[in-house]
Amino acid sequence: MTSGQFYSIDIDSILVKRDERQRRELVNIPVLADSLRRLGLIHPIVITRDFVLVSGERRLAAARSIGWTNISAQYVDELEPHVLEAIELEENIKRSDLNWQEEVSAVLKYHQLRKTDEIEWTQAQTGEALGISQNRISELLAVGEEVAKGNVKILDAPKLSTAEGIVRRAAERKDQQILDSIKADAGLTPDAPPPETILNEDFNEWCKVHQAPKFNFIHCDFPYGVGADTFNQGAAPAYGGYADTPEVWNALMDSLEFTTRNLTTVQCHLMFWFAMRKESRRLYEPTVLRLERMGWNINPLPLIWMKSDGAGIIPDPERGPRQIYETCLFGSRGDRKIVRASANAFSAPSVRDKHMSEKPEAMLRYFFGMFIDENSIVLDPTCGSGAALRAAESMGAKFTLGLEINEEFAERARDALRRARVLRKAAEKVT
Repeated sequence: MTSGQFYSIDIDSILVKRDERQRRELVNIPVLADSLRRLGLIHPIVITRDFVLVSGERRLAAARSIGWTNISAQYVDELEPHVLEAIELEENIKRSDLNWQEEVSAVLKYHQLRKTDEIEWTQAQTGEALGISQNRISELLAVGEEVAKGNVKILDAPKLSTAEGIVRRAAERKDQQILDSIKADAGLTPDAPPPETILNEDFNEWCKVHQAPKFNFIHCDFPYGVGADTFNQGAAPAYGGYADTPEVWNALMDSLEFTTRNLTTVQCHLMFWFAMRKESRRLYEPTVLRLERMGWNINPLPLIWMKSDGAGIIPDPERGPRQIYETCLFGSRGDRKIVRASANAFSAPSVRDKHMSEKPEAMLRYFFGMFIDENSIVLDPTCGSGAALRAAESMGAKFTLGLEINEEFAERARDALRRARVLRKAAEKVT
């Protein structure tokens, strides 16, 4: 509904016939209001010629809550037939007399219709349009897909929560079968530790051919496209090796989007390092918006690594301080719960043994404590020194996989991972 004629309508003139509305409650209004403040109204509301609301009650409520006096709208009699069908589906989904099978089928049909109309349409946008949280929408769509396939176990489930559990456990069993197959191909028994899992690969090419397993935790530390490889401060001259251009950044973000949609499980966590320096600040809001459109529910407060040794970059030595912290966005898909709560800041000295942007393992283990356990299947698509993989494996992750485009860095990371495994085994014998 982003094409056609739009009109700026006085909000006070719009009539909401609440007793005739099918929506039982208006959820997540503050979240939507924040989105309107930052990004504006992406999808206009729909009204009749006499200003009765047809579609968009949450958007209208959010706009009112932040003091808007006018809102963009379309008249229902000017809409294309396929748009009217989408509105009818949206309203049907909110009916209270639907059983859960009909509800998930309607959600899936609505999502598919919107994707047909807009190729870049995401699960998160479907959730926003229907008033369903980002944490729920992926689960509903996964169940809806099984209903569409005629899965008898799902169709016979007495409750939606039962059906969701069946879908979740089936995905976990499939992942375990894939992991066992990987070990068998490497000549290992099912209870053996995983085979070598740091590959000298270009993430942009690898993601197009990877089949399995699907990942439930992704750790990203991308170049920002700000020319960091040319910085005189820090260790860039000594540990270069990467192009750091807007084109590189955009390609990696495209690949992360593909991976999110095709190579992650229904429930998943993301850690995404994004340093708030002068050069990258302009990318912050577009980056958050893009991650949200991929389907990630991004926490508004980042994780913070304080560099206890005072190492950092001085953007302007004559006008500002040294920056001795780095920030990491984190988010989830499908309401994946954390393992345990931790503070969102951790102090640790910087490390520059193997890589210009190496992260200390102690800091990674601290934050990973929220996300990683024996069920974690971890991907680091630009793994650099391999510190994230060593940290995840030391915490008992089921499977870890790292990609590194630079052959020399990849071999260093493999060596470090092998040494870490030897030290862990030695420590286990002592205890």
